[in-house]
Amino acid sequence: MRSIRHPLSGALYDLQTDGTVRVEKDGKSGTFRADGSYLSGDIHSADPQMCVWLGGRELISRARPRSAPLIPAKNS
Repeated sequence: MRSIRHPLSGALYDLQTDGTVRVEKDGKSGTFRADGSYLSGDIHSADPQMCVWLGGRELISRARPRSAPLIPAKNS
């Protein structure tokens, strides 16, 4: 699954298959919901923004695909 290291604390945030986020640091770990609320483990607090970023809903990109043609501007 996806994982990312927190840029300030150095903790590893890892998305689990059940949608929870596991946080590991200094040999300890904790499990959190996607909103950052504590579920279990030795680590009792996590960065909620990191948990949302990893475990939150994936949104569909609204960007124009590269293969889509550009619409020409009308000449007046």
